[in-house]
This record gives sequence, structure tokens and C-alpha cells, in this order.
Amino acid sequence: MPKFEKVSVIGSGAGGLLTALGLANRNIKTDIYEMASHIGGRFYSYYVDGYWVDEGLHVITRINSGPFIRFLRNNLKSIPKFVPHEGWYFRVYDREDTVPSSVFKALKWKLVDFSGRIQLLKIGAKIKTMTHEKMLHEKDKTFAQYLDEHNITHKVLRDILESGLYLATGVPITEASAYESLMTLKDTDKNEPKLKAIKKILFGTNDYDEGYVIGGMGGLLERIVDGIHGEIKTQSKVTQIDVEDNQVVGIHVNGEYIPTNYVVSNVPLWSLYKLLHGVDSETMNWFKSYSHMRPTYGLTIWFGLKKKVLNDRKSRVIVYPRPSAWIVSTSAYDPSRAPEGKELVAVATILQKGENPKKKAELLKEEVLEKYHPEILKYAEMEHIQHSYATRAALILGQTSLDRPGPRTPIKGLYIVGTDTAGKGVGLQHAANSALGAIDAITKDMEMQNQ
Repeated sequence: MPKFEKVSVIGSGAGGLLTALGLANRNIKTDIYEMASHIGGRFYSYYVDGYWVDEGLHVITRINSGPFIRFLRNNLKSIPKFVPHEGWYFRVYDREDTVPSSVFKALKWKLVDFSGRIQLLKIGAKIKTMTHEKMLHEKDKTFAQYLDEHNITHKVLRDILESGLYLATGVPITEASAYESLMTLKDTDKNEPKLKAIKKILFGTNDYDEGYVIGGMGGLLERIVDGIHGEIKTQSKVTQIDVEDNQVVGIHVNGEYIPTNYVVSNVPLWSLYKLLHGVDSETMNWFKSYSHMRPTYGLTIWFGLKKKVLNDRKSRVIVYPRPSAWIVSTSAYDPSRAPEGKELVAVATILQKGENPKKKAELLKEEVLEKYHPEILKYAEMEHIQHSYATRAALILGQTSLDRPGPRTPIKGLYIVGTDTAGKGVGLQHAANSALGAIDAITKDMEMQNQ
């Protein structure tokens, strides 16, 4: 392809970095401006007392055939190794069991009584055989309303479903979009033939399409950065995007004006309007219409253990108390996460609005770990608390992926990426879909400009 003008990327989260990587593969250079002292956002790892922790707990979905892994295969010479997890293990008080993968296992599920098992079979079969087109008809309902309509009334079953969905949608099922919840539970971006779906329901499947990446998020970040063509500048805060005649003409970085006609924004969509200068009221109102989006926040406590106590690749979800807690031993996937003979365990949950992170962490230790995994506290020699934006806006009615803009905006040359913009999935799957949209739009616009 011909050499084009550089693209300016504001923000180095997953959406911005993947966009820069994909543009590099099309011979388009980028300059990335990151206001923090390090790149990556939650796409990041660092050492704490000899343990290598990620910025938040990450188990990546669809590691075999999802949009993120396809993006890496198409844009990197070699991709890192992903280790599959052993499944989701839910704990309801003194009982623990995996999500049933067949009718036979559902009928023997330990977490609910017989009526709960029948309701699970009913709703599970409906979701697994449901097409994405039919899911669209549920976009104006909450998932709780969807369950009510199908007479799924078993409280423990509903709480188990919510405990998994809370981590994906950022809100309880009384607020979560039914469409987004159904997409998450179906766990595939493709429509399977109904006969194939029924066969899986009857006989089960051993596919574990989720796992941890060797090298952690920091190692993944290094691979992606190596493939980017252009400069990456940290401690570079963009304070203004200049627009003339509805066309981007430049940005202000640390007080310096930089002319540019192509800008990719990876800043949160709900605050982007604050950077715009020179736009008319109608355009400004378009951006402000997304300022009411609700960010979600996560809390992660990392424990460095002087002895291996879990050391397996289970994704443990503690259903009670609400909201649920998620526990993973990352060093069981990648021993380099912890010193030899030791273990690194992460405990994560959603941090609700107004909650104090330190008090929430103490509550997690008292109500979750002391009850169900006291061995973690007993052998902990390192404890590290993180709380940050949880990579997405809440997936509530009127603010689902169907209602979000992207990659183009009303301003020519301004594109938006990130998990709060248009795109399917959550986390890195959403970021990859978002980046693909921006890359295609920029390439087409540049080709038209140079004709």
C-alpha cells in the first residue's frame, strides 16, 4: 500500500494498541500518546516482592477461535502460548461443582435441588440453541425479566447465573441487558446448526475455550508493541482535539500543538467530548449523549503464598456473599508468576459505586477467604490490592453494544475504539472487534483521500 500520513492514537489501552498493530500490518504508521507513565492500561504486568502480577485478573475467552486470537494470528509473526483452564467451579456454601456440560451431568448437579436442575436444563437448552438473531429480540429486556418470562424462578440457580454474568456485564441481572447476557452464556460469536447444539447438550463437550497467556498480560503487551510501526510516548497527555469544518486538524499534547488529520481515540467514550474544540453544537451533543454511560470498576487482591495451596487451573466463583468473588491461581498456568516453590493467587470482584476498596478487600478476606479458603490467608507472605476501571461500561438497557457508536464519529478523521464502543463480546474480544472496525474505516478513508 502507498505510504500515508501517520495516525495519532490517544490512549494505549487494548483497543488503541491493537488498532496500531493492525495499521502497521497495512503499512500505516502511528504515534501513540499515553498520559500514564506506562502503556497498556490494564494490559500490563509488574513485580511485587518477587511476584509478577497483572493489572487485574485476566482469563481470556475464546483462545482457540475468537476474534482476539484471530487478530493476533493475522497481525503477529508468532503468538504467545495460551494454557486452557480446567473449567468454572461454582461454590454455593459447602458445595462446589462445575457448570454441567450435558443433560446427564445437569441431572446430578450438586449445587441445586431437582427443581433447579430441571430449570437449568430448560434455560440451558434454550440459550444454546438460540440464534443471535433471536437474541436481538430480547435487547429491550433485563436478564431478570427474561428469566421471569421463562419461569426460571429458582433463587440459587438465578444467583449462580448472576455470579458469572456480573463479571461480564458489570451489573446485577436486574439491570443487565438480556441480549448481552444471552450472548455471554452462549459463549460463541457463531450460530451453530441446531442439531450440533442439541448434540452438545445431550452428550456434552470437553472444549475449554478459556485460558491464561504464558507471560501474563505484560508478555502479551510486549509481543503487540514489537509489531507496532511508529512512536509510543508515555506521560503525554492529550488535552485538546482541534476540529475545523468538521475535520480533525490537530491535537494538543502536553501543551504542544501537533497537526494531524487522523485520530483514533481510546479514551473513555463518556469523557471524549471534553477534548473537542471547534465543533458545532449538534456534533457536540452527539458526543455528550454518551456521557451518561456507567463505568464499572474491579477490585483484585493478589496473594503471594510461601507454599502452594491451590495450584490448579480452576476458575473458582464463590456465589455467596453477593456480588460473587472469582479466585484463580495464575502461577499454576505460568510458574514464572511466582518464585520457585511458591504460588500467586488472585481474588477479584466488582467494586460497586461508593465502596471503599480497602474496606471491600477486608470484607472479601473475612466473608470469602476465611470461610472457604483460609489456607490462602495462612500462607500469604505478600498482599497487593488493585482497584481500577474494569475495561468496560456497564451493559445495561439502552447502553448495550448495539447502542454504542464506532468506529467512525460525526467528525471526519476521528475514530473511536475500546470496550465502551461498538463491537461484540467483552474484554479483549470486544477490543479486537473494535480495532478491526477502526482499521478498515481508516484504510478506506485514506484510499479515498489519495485517489
